[in-house]
Amino acid sequence: MDAAMPDTRNALLHQLSNAEYERVRSHLKDVTLEFKQVLYEPDGPVDAAYFVEQGVVSLVTLLDDGATVETGTIGNEGVAGLPIFLESERGTERAICQIAGSAKRLSAEVVRAERERAGSQLRSVVLRYTSAVIKMTAQTAACNRLHTVEERMCRWLLMTLDRVGNNEFPLTQEFLAHMLGVRRPTVNIAGATLQKAGLIRYSRGKIAVVDREGLESASCECYARIRDEFAIALRQSS
Repeated sequence: MDAAMPDTRNALLHQLSNAEYERVRSHLKDVTLEFKQVLYEPDGPVDAAYFVEQGVVSLVTLLDDGATVETGTIGNEGVAGLPIFLESERGTERAICQIAGSAKRLSAEVVRAERERAGSQLRSVVLRYTSAVIKMTAQTAACNRLHTVEERMCRWLLMTLDRVGNNEFPLTQEFLAHMLGVRRPTVNIAGATLQKAGLIRYSRGKIAVVDREGLESASCECYARIRDEFAIALRQSS
């Protein structure tokens, strides 16, 4: 990257040279991400890629009995809509906004052209990012199977904290229960445990991280592994 782009906070777009960014820029459309807005559904069409500027998008797997569990999150380090870059254009999970924000939207038509364009920096950057997403999905699956709800909750809060960039953010226990794939009473107990330990503070639909170092100590190893994988992917792109 030649210099910082003043009009984007997205880490992937920041990996592009100024010339490459200017070429792509005319195709990017600034859009608002509303809370609980669904960007695409499993087996449904993916008509655009969303380079997140602010907020957090969750990738959620749906089961036949109506249960849900989160398999990954996307903040301003990444992009929602990877199937287009991978020549699928069909959603493999639900992409839903968990924290409101904004994004730069790139239509599927433009992404298709990028797939065919020789030497496309954007394609290369996104493919390196994809390797980190694959690691996140695999690590999250192992975490959901093997670690306690408290450890998983710590991992989730830390990942969200990194993407929001603020120690306090809106969060309902019901939504967190859906993301972790557990019942709401289970989240209540886990949250009360973390609050009693002085790690978080929860009230009126908002959660605040009081002791980040303590939260990292209470988390399983999955948070650090996912964090480091994204750091490597972005460093390789720079």
